Amino acid sequence: MVRMVEINDSQFNTLVLKSSLPVLIECTSPECIICKTMAERIQEASKDHLSKMVFFRLNINENKKWKDFNVRVIPTLLYFKDGILVARQDSFPETREIREQIHLIAGHDVGTVNVCTELKAAADLEYVAAKFYKYVYSNSKNGSVKEKFRLIHQETVVHKELLQEKLRELTGSVYTPGASYKFEGPEVMKPQSFSLIGAMKMAVKIEEKLLGFYKRLNGNKLFPDKDMCKRLIKEESAYLKALRKEMKFIQNKELFSSMETAAYPTWLNKVFD
Repeated sequence: MVRMVEINDSQFNTLVLKSSLPVLIECTSPECIICKTMAERIQEASKDHLSKMVFFRLNINENKKWKDFNVRVIPTLLYFKDGILVARQDSFPETREIREQIHLIAGHDVGTVNVCTELKAAADLEYVAAKFYKYVYSNSKNGSVKEKFRLIHQETVVHKELLQEKLRELTGSVYTPGASYKFEGPEVMKPQSFSLIGAMKMAVKIEEKLLGFYKRLNGNKLFPDKDMCKRLIKEESAYLKALRKEMKFIQNKELFSSMETAAYPTWLNKVFD
């Protein structure tokens, strides 16, 4: 039978975040009656994984670390792997549900990309994409392009906010833009360096990268929201298809227009002033 060791805030970094094994923490309090039932369920569910995971209890009355992970009710079960919060159960899960979650995390390939790391990288790219699309539609001379990029910008903002909220749910922390995924876009671009076709090519590159992120997340067994992944994959696929179609049309148009005289180079079709 598993021994639920009680830890405190001062031990958290060493025993949880630096643990070589996955960790399950029950956030509890001595006054909580149902927490005792939850402890019994954990003991039953963990029988086959005693050597693959460590199990702790955190008293919320005497510690504050639980606040870092957005714990709102007790009992709440927090699952950590490689120092990252990868899952939680806060709706009084059954023994079977706890066993399945333990098996998923403890038995998962360590080489698999961490869910939160991948999610943060996708959020960073959506953040950059939103800046890029806004920059394009704000400076476009072409009315059709302006409207197309304005709509994509709106949807990108929705995706960015969705990812940020999911990150907050998993980690308990507020999203801040970072450099987990480096994309040389708006940070280095110059207005005179972009033609219409250049903007389209960058947009296609962005959507290809994002689609790859969401497909990997959908294939990662540790990611808890498959419905969200399916929605993002469907929408990103639609954007990518539309952008590729538009880019092909523009390429054909530019090839034809490039035969015009140099005195009137409409084939450049500049997007930016």
